[in-house]
Amino acid sequence: MVVGVRRTRARWRIAGALVCLLGFPSLARAADEPPPAPTQEAAPRGELFVAVSSALGTTDWRTDVTGYGGFAVGLRLFGIVTPFAEGRLGYGTVDQRLLTFLSLGVRAGWQATPRVYPRAHVGFVHQHEESMASVAEEPFGAVLGIGPGIRHRAGVQFGLGCDFTLLRRSKFTLALGPELVGAYLGYSSGPNLYGFVGANLGAHFALF
Repeated sequence: MVVGVRRTRARWRIAGALVCLLGFPSLARAADEPPPAPTQEAAPRGELFVAVSSALGTTDWRTDVTGYGGFAVGLRLFGIVTPFAEGRLGYGTVDQRLLTFLSLGVRAGWQATPRVYPRAHVGFVHQHEESMASVAEEPFGAVLGIGPGIRHRAGVQFGLGCDFTLLRRSKFTLALGPELVGAYLGYSSGPNLYGFVGANLGAHFALF
């Protein structure tokens, strides 16, 4: 009886050792395998887009240097397409003129990586150009866009940019990136070609 019990225990020990030997390679492989990559969350269907910008550029007028500060607001849909409205207030050195740049357009981009968002945009432009002397004479007219010295320009703008995420929360992202913009304006006297490079600081707030 005692001998039978000892044999049974020995068999169980041998079986346990075999299980350990057979299972160890699998456990070792599992430990060596890298953890699964985190899945990227789907973009919200609708996000409020708000941005401020600054830019420095030139025109096809010789020695003309321009500078702008801007504000934009829009609605980004499915993380790709953003209809937007934009206003920029600037200055041109030739004729010492005030530049009021107003635009409606569409920008499109994609989340290439969790931190990188390349994009492009196109839009219609209406720009007021007025000498600083005229602004001093009719400041309220300059603000309202009805001053006698205002030249009303019209055309299109197009641009490329890339946003780099600074901060990301469940319903909020903040990004900063460079931007290259060109515009063609006609209708009244003034430069036809504008170009500037700048920086864009933008935030997106998830709505739905």
